[in-house]
Amino acid sequence: MDAQAQLQTLRGLCPEAELMTEGGQTAVYLPGVQFQAGKTRVTRDLLLWPGPRDNYLTRLFVSDQVSGSVSRAWTAFTLCGRSWWAVSWQGVPANLPWIEILANHLRAFQ
Repeated sequence: MDAQAQLQTLRGLCPEAELMTEGGQTAVYLPGVQFQAGKTRVTRDLLLWPGPRDNYLTRLFVSDQVSGSVSRAWTAFTLCGRSWWAVSWQGVPANLPWIEILANHLRAFQ
C-alpha cells in the first residue's frame, strides 16, 4: 500500500491527518487524537513515524507527555518544526499497515 492509501486509512481515525517529511523520511501528523492512557482518556497531537528512526523499527511521537499510563522513559525531540515527546517502546515493525503501527504504539500508554 502506498503512502496516500495508508494516509486515507488513517483519516478514518483522524480526518485532518497529513503527510510530512523530515530528512527525506515520511511521517504522518495526526492532530487531536483521543486515546486511552491508563484509566484516563487523553487527547494529543501525534506524529507517526512508520519507518526506522533512532534504532527503533517505527516511532510514535506525542505533543505532550502522557500521565496516568505505565511509567516509561520520555525523550524530547524536535521534528517537522515542533517539539515532540516519545517513550521507549520497541518491536513495532514497519511492514504493518500504518493504522496497525499506530495501534501498537498506543498500547504503550495503556
